[in-house]
Amino acid sequence: MVLINLILRKILEGLFLPFRSFSPWIAMISISLLTGLFLIAIYKLVSDQRGLKITKNKIKAYLLELRLFADDLPVSLQAQGNLLLWNFKYILHALRPLAVMIIPLIFLLSHLNLWFAWEPLKPGERTIVKVRLKEKANPLELDVSLEPAEGYEVETPPLRIPNEKEICWRIRAYKPGKFQMAIYLNEQKVVKEIIIGGHSLICLSSVRPSSGFFPQLMAPGESPLSPSPIKEIVINYPPRRFNFLGIKMPWLVAFFILSIMAGLMLKKPLKVEI
Repeated sequence: MVLINLILRKILEGLFLPFRSFSPWIAMISISLLTGLFLIAIYKLVSDQRGLKITKNKIKAYLLELRLFADDLPVSLQAQGNLLLWNFKYILHALRPLAVMIIPLIFLLSHLNLWFAWEPLKPGERTIVKVRLKEKANPLELDVSLEPAEGYEVETPPLRIPNEKEICWRIRAYKPGKFQMAIYLNEQKVVKEIIIGGHSLICLSSVRPSSGFFPQLMAPGESPLSPSPIKEIVINYPPRRFNFLGIKMPWLVAFFILSIMAGLMLKKPLKVEI
């Protein structure tokens, strides 16, 4: 899992390199177009294109029959039954390519989240750093400290929340750059990357996860933590919102709208039945 995440991070870093100084919309449109092309190609390769075409023609035929014989109750009921049957067949045709597409799409979304979900801290901006502990750990019994670094200062002592299994600090950023935040837990040093300022489009890891498939899948920006009482380390970066005609939306909404539009535009040139 570590190797897969590393490869995907390098691919996206190279892909987004020309767009770092531009609006994130440029990178969003580009990756959505590529994703739409990728998904429509998988759909064509995996799906039964002939079966989909036959199924769609059958649905159209029974819809026409339902309209033409609306006054004939037995014929209308039979047409409705056939419509239900062929709609079910259409869903079955779509399930296989969707099952294949969902795997690479989940990996892609988890990595795109690093680029589009948050904005870097600005100098002078404050945020919260959280150490989330494993179930058996007690935050009241641990000797823990967050060391200040060149780019930020620690403004509060550790706030221990036993019910949430959390230890929190408030920090203030004051210098642009990429820094290694050092946390000492019972004299064991653990680090977390923090980014302050920089380009408008940058890869931000909000969470350093514990080892395990799903934690690394959901937070692929950094290598997993070594075995310790720490479950994950979290930095609350400001959330990014994409503004379209005055409407602010999360990146995932913008991505899916653009990807679906790209797929629909490409299906005819690529001769894909959907």
